[in-house]
Amino acid sequence: MSEDGSTGVDQSQGQLHSLGHGRYVLQRLLGEGGMASVHLAYDNVLGRNVAVKTLHTELGREQSFRERFRREAQAVARLQHTNIVAVHDTGEEVAPDGSTTPYIVMEYVEGHSLRDVLNQAIAEHGAMPADQALKITSAVLAALDTSHDQGLVHRDIKPGNVMVNTKGEVKVMDFGIARAMQSGVTSMTQTGMVVGTPQYLSPEQALGKSVDARSDLYSVGCMLFELLTGQLPFDGDSPFSIAYKHVQEQPPAPSSLNRAVTPAVDALVARSLRKDPAHRFPTAQTMRDEVERVASGEKNGGASLTASPLVISEGPRAAHASSSLTNFPPVGGDINTPGPQVRQPYQPQQVASPYAPQTPPPAYGPTPPQAPTPQPYAQPYQTPAPQLYQTPTSFPQQAQTPAPMPQAVPYLPPQPVKSGNGCSTALVVVGVVIGVIVLMIIIIAIVATKSGSSSSEPRLPSQVSRLDRSAGPGAGQFPDLT
Repeated sequence: MSEDGSTGVDQSQGQLHSLGHGRYVLQRLLGEGGMASVHLAYDNVLGRNVAVKTLHTELGREQSFRERFRREAQAVARLQHTNIVAVHDTGEEVAPDGSTTPYIVMEYVEGHSLRDVLNQAIAEHGAMPADQALKITSAVLAALDTSHDQGLVHRDIKPGNVMVNTKGEVKVMDFGIARAMQSGVTSMTQTGMVVGTPQYLSPEQALGKSVDARSDLYSVGCMLFELLTGQLPFDGDSPFSIAYKHVQEQPPAPSSLNRAVTPAVDALVARSLRKDPAHRFPTAQTMRDEVERVASGEKNGGASLTASPLVISEGPRAAHASSSLTNFPPVGGDINTPGPQVRQPYQPQQVASPYAPQTPPPAYGPTPPQAPTPQPYAQPYQTPAPQLYQTPTSFPQQAQTPAPMPQAVPYLPPQPVKSGNGCSTALVVVGVVIGVIVLMIIIIAIVATKSGSSSSEPRLPSQVSRLDRSAGPGAGQFPDLT
């Protein structure tokens, strides 16, 4: 039972044969890390095998750290879950030279660390099958959900702190140890030091900020990425360079390294590795529900998750992943300074490159090759780009308003329009003149008719008067017959 799956001889603990005043008899070394060793021991009181982790670090000399370590062990002892390695006891062993060695007694898990399981899968297939990776991740999240409900953040989730027993059950161990070490580092006046494994640190851990449950979910995302691809999302030559990448750089998609990974799994990993904790899964249970949904959905109707991984390219290797809880220099605010320098070179190229070669140069200049060269003219043509390709005129909006004009341009000369209007006016004038003439003729005819009738009537009295004169007196009287 080891943090990193490595084996060897712990020289600093070689003189210890028992702990707890002879209760726990050390039998053999199970594994050793940078700050702790794990031994298989026998509990003489309860008659069972246990795993004893001893810390061989300068922190053991600090009383404040030992007290913090004891309280954290007590908090972990209250966690009862199938996927959590149970904590039985904790204490301090005082050597003859006066040095103090804190230790913690845990449940002995007969099996292998997830680091060993992953290394075997990488040797055989290049990575772990997706269905197995999702199943292990779901169990780890179930353990974290229980610890987070108790207000306990693990702070050092990695394959070395996950065990798989002979029955295939997943067990998470070392809850609270990283927090105790962080407190111990602070008490030793080394403020700003970051405690943890660099390859699985969350950005807020790398910056030395306060962490919550979402920090563990980021570490789970790093671990899932490594299970799916056999490679780390971020790696480097030094802890500082790795921490910088966690804060500034975006991880590749797992499918870019393993073609057997589906888009749904890519999206799951991408969300868990968001830089901003607010953009990750809010709780371990929420992430676990998504893991199970993806796993069941792929089995029912999607691509098979049991297919052998197809690792297609090299990425960051897990060369440093075997290190235990590692102290490395603080990551100050300087890592945020080069952030804009990383993103700036890509923004202008993405905006200008699609349109610069397509800008029609003849619209505003006599020399076509010079139009796409100046950068400032690329932006004004972005908005009306679709209209410029449809209409060759330089003012597409004016050409669209009178729709018939582009088709009737040859047939609308200004002179024919004016002459047509003059003819129509002349016709109206001629009609009016003719009407007036006809009216005058009618009036003249009426006047002539009236004058003719009036001239014929006075002639009768003149003739009668002439008859009267010729007849003499009494000519106009009839004889009296009586």
